[in-house]
Amino acid sequence: MAAEAEAKVPVDCAEEGELPPAAATELAAQKREQRLRKFRELHLKRNEARKLNHQEVVEEDKRLKLPANWEAKKARLEWELQEEEKKKECAARGEDYEKVKLLEISAEDAERWERKKKRKNPDLGFSDYAAAQLRQYHRLTKQIKPDMETYERLREKQSDFYLFEINSDHKDFHFCPLNIVQF
Repeated sequence: MAAEAEAKVPVDCAEEGELPPAAATELAAQKREQRLRKFRELHLKRNEARKLNHQEVVEEDKRLKLPANWEAKKARLEWELQEEEKKKECAARGEDYEKVKLLEISAEDAERWERKKKRKNPDLGFSDYAAAQLRQYHRLTKQIKPDMETYERLREKQSDFYLFEINSDHKDFHFCPLNIVQF
């Protein structure tokens, strides 16, 4: 009979909303365990988020310490490295790099480049003789390509003459060795 009474007690207590003390402590322990597990998970997530945030702050600080045009410089250097690699590849194959480069440019890009080039230096036509003379001067000076090796060689040979010319008061005397300037 005592066993029947104990068996009936949990059923009666469950119907009334009460649990026996052992079941109540076990349920409380499970809830406490779940809360502690969730607390540990939240603690781990918080630590992970804090570490990631710290890494991002350090990276942002590094970016802010870089010069303003760092990205442009970096892109330009990478482009130059790629150009050098392409030049080496073309030289290894025995091809002319400029021709290979022109083959890679599309017709639309070439037209856009030409339009931009025309916009940069438009021909304003004749306005007066001074402007025409200045345009001619700029055009001719762009065509001059000095041979610096020959110039340096002649300068070493004739160093006394160059010193005389530099220290001279003669404004109308100019010395230009032959074959230094190519048109």
